[in-house]
Amino acid sequence: MAKSHGKIALLILFTSAVVLAGWYYDGSRLLRADLRPVVIHDVAELHTQTGRPPRTTNSTKLPLSNGTARPTTMSQPNANSRKTCQERTKIVFIKTHKTGGTSFVQILHRFGYLRNLSFVIPSRRNIGSIKEVLGAMNLLYPKGLKQKSNYLPPQGGAFDILAYHTIYDRKAIVNVFNEPENVTFVTLLREPLSQLRSSFNYYHFARAFNIVSETPLATFLQHPLRYNPRLRLPSLTKSPMAMDLGFPPTAVISATALSLRNQSEKYSSTIRDFVRKISEEFDLVMVTEFFDESLVLFKRTMCWQLKDILYYKSNGYIYAQKEEIISERLRQSHKRWDVVDYPLYEKLNHTLRDKINELGNDFLSEVDHFKMVNAKMHQFCIGNASERDYLVIEKTAWNDMFVITPSFCTLAKLGIRCYMTLLRDRNLRFRNGSYAKFPTNNAYEPLTRIDNDKRYGQGFYTDRYCRICEDIKRDCTLNEYLTHLFHEKLIHPSDTSFYVSVHGGRGPVEKTLEE
Repeated sequence: MAKSHGKIALLILFTSAVVLAGWYYDGSRLLRADLRPVVIHDVAELHTQTGRPPRTTNSTKLPLSNGTARPTTMSQPNANSRKTCQERTKIVFIKTHKTGGTSFVQILHRFGYLRNLSFVIPSRRNIGSIKEVLGAMNLLYPKGLKQKSNYLPPQGGAFDILAYHTIYDRKAIVNVFNEPENVTFVTLLREPLSQLRSSFNYYHFARAFNIVSETPLATFLQHPLRYNPRLRLPSLTKSPMAMDLGFPPTAVISATALSLRNQSEKYSSTIRDFVRKISEEFDLVMVTEFFDESLVLFKRTMCWQLKDILYYKSNGYIYAQKEEIISERLRQSHKRWDVVDYPLYEKLNHTLRDKINELGNDFLSEVDHFKMVNAKMHQFCIGNASERDYLVIEKTAWNDMFVITPSFCTLAKLGIRCYMTLLRDRNLRFRNGSYAKFPTNNAYEPLTRIDNDKRYGQGFYTDRYCRICEDIKRDCTLNEYLTHLFHEKLIHPSDTSFYVSVHGGRGPVEKTLEE
């Protein structure tokens, strides 16, 4: 009998130790589903020492058609793919319209958020009608950087990241950033007809141009000047990417008129000089059609980790214009209408592909590895992969070992409005001296208990935790906000009922959510 009790006691001790170790390993373990609060304290990344695989010399060239060629088998990574370098954190991303830039902005958001970097944030809050909200989010466009009142002062004395719509103006940007020589300039281009298809759907051009047709895009391309005679900012059909990158509106009007008059897409010296200028002034021009390749190249340029560039696609839509067949004659019509974007895209698309070709099989294999890890992250974050509370990505020559936790999943899926609002709130708290860190001793102020509060979560929307609480309520889910509070260390895990108790069962807040 005594032996039996002894075994039971040992089993209980062992089980408790495992649960406690698991809780300590993952920070306060929180729930992964959309309604479940998640903790930000990621597991520390482990670094193990392994030998390098042999270097390969064979390379596979990228064809100049859409799509990339791949080696038949994944090549062994070479030592050059993980050169010792220092992480770079100062970035200017010129966000062009309808090119997939929001997906990249979300990568920048997460990277900067986790490192408490200072963003150039529009000063106007996202309140009012949809039109007013969009106006506030795009306050830096077209040339809002020239007025300091359009953006909040930097958090901590200097800006680190510019990620929102603004027209590229090198002089204005340099005046905003300290040590501009340390800033990396990046932008994103998309095949022009594909960009027009996306704009046509997103901005409801068929309705705006009063086009009644089963093939509205083709109808527009037959007589674009008839439907879109005036040039406005942002220019959404007439060389929009070039204008976002600073090509003068008057020059767009002249170049387009000349192209239409001559029925030729020959490019003037003004256009060629502009394309050369962008090529020389930007450290990296990414391409939507090679988005994953662009991200891996960006990672290498910035000396980031593979985990830093994992992403969800944002603003992806299914729409009729995407599949609408456009004849070769209408494609040529679009080239004459979109006369600056085509040479811009063609030149910088070739530049990107040349870089990829030079890097060879090792780079292409890293892209394949990145896609595989990104797919694993997606599977884990929807909660169907396993019952584990973390996903371990083993070390390779392209990445150190790292762990994906439910908290990372939440941050990877945060919307752009929520990120902007949380960053704005952090900036205000920081500059108002209320950016309180959680104390390292036990003398912290207890939380407002909300177990019996029928208005669940109201206790967190107070001055103790936020400055623009109503904005956060509107732009972020409760789950996203609680994740933010954990990351800011405004809530201590042991003072909440969110973590799984070592005695089993669930805390009252989780029970409330399930009901």
